Amino acid sequence: MNRKPGFNRDAMLPANLPAAAGPLIGLLVLLLLFVVILYGRGNLQKFLGPANLQGLLHNAAVTAVVALGMLLVIVSGGIDLSVGSVAALVTVVTMQVFRYLDAATGSVLVASAGGVLAGVLTGGLAGMVNGLGVTLLRVTPFVVTLGTLSIARGLAYYFSGRSPVRFPGEVPEWVTSLQVAEVKYTLVDPGVWSVALLAVVVALVMGLTVFGRHCYAIGSNEATARLCGIPVARTKVLIYTVAGLLTGWAGVLVFAQTTSGDPSAQVGLELKVIAAVVIGGASLSGGQGNVVGTLLGVLILSVLDNAVRFCGVPVEVQYILIGAIVVVNTAISQWQRRRSE
Repeated sequence: MNRKPGFNRDAMLPANLPAAAGPLIGLLVLLLLFVVILYGRGNLQKFLGPANLQGLLHNAAVTAVVALGMLLVIVSGGIDLSVGSVAALVTVVTMQVFRYLDAATGSVLVASAGGVLAGVLTGGLAGMVNGLGVTLLRVTPFVVTLGTLSIARGLAYYFSGRSPVRFPGEVPEWVTSLQVAEVKYTLVDPGVWSVALLAVVVALVMGLTVFGRHCYAIGSNEATARLCGIPVARTKVLIYTVAGLLTGWAGVLVFAQTTSGDPSAQVGLELKVIAAVVIGGASLSGGQGNVVGTLLGVLILSVLDNAVRFCGVPVEVQYILIGAIVVVNTAISQWQRRRSE
């Protein structure tokens, strides 16, 4: 199929209507199901109320930011299992740097800027290590990121002294603004707005840049991409680094939401993020995926998590539902792909 040079439609929207509609239809069906159930239980008005919807989006922000980075990795044919541990490490580094600069300078502004910068760069460094491990050591992404999962968690416990690290004094206002879900004038909290901004940036990068085209090319057929002159190793390192920076920002959001550097935070985040990206239509074999579908995947999981709480469904049933949705959605995506071939 001929495409306009310099533009990748799959990054912004999938190439055909069924693929674009798949995650959206899934979200609508899930919403309709819970609307009927909650209406019967008399909880519908509370579920659809502004406070609950703001809380739903607030709780989804961390997953959404990490999912944008995971999308880049999966589209290129990789995987990153370390994101939960890296996010925990970021919370610890951010807090420790904040405490150090606050004591050294007495300026909350300097301490805050330094802490956030250190946290985001920690995520980027972890991503770069993953990329170098995949390219230089020629070890599969699963094994490399499984190793960094353990290393990052260990470092988080080491730097925190095996317990959560708290603010030395009052919590800064910017942290409180990211912690509170209910806002009056901006519809959603700043963390959710950061997701929207980053989503637009990632979509434009994947759809309009050479880097974005290289991501899809490497994921579709790495050998062919190499023969076409694409710098595969360098691109992979950059992909994992960008994904790490996004995880770093997600770690800062966790830091703000929990007001601590917690080495035990976000255990299992990687599974939730991978599930969201796959539900959104990305292929674990690479070469397929888009920002809109990924965000819809995050919303599906968030709606599921939020609604089952209203319904009083046991947590084990929630896990079963998530697993079933992932398997069914993947099967439908593969069926659609076979039909289009």
